[in-house]
Amino acid sequence: MSLTFLRAQGHDYQTGTFLFFMADGETEIQCGVSDSAMDDAEKARNVRESQRGDQFARLQDRITDCAAKKYLAGNLEAGASRILVRSIDLTPRK
Repeated sequence: MSLTFLRAQGHDYQTGTFLFFMADGETEIQCGVSDSAMDDAEKARNVRESQRGDQFARLQDRITDCAAKKYLAGNLEAGASRILVRSIDLTPRK
């Protein structure tokens, strides 16, 4: 089964990630994307915490696609229901 986007939770300043949830059927999967991944994807610098929601919205399709691919490949974080999208995941490979 593929993942579907549920909702954005918001920016976590302490971890430097934007948190969101996706679903595999009835199972909620906690996901996050690092600030550096979003900045690298947009070639942006000095993005304010208050701008992270808009940045996530612009990149949401790419981010959720990466999260779904990581989930299907079994590339999970500590715990069976966590995914972190990093710069390497959003950067096109040459």
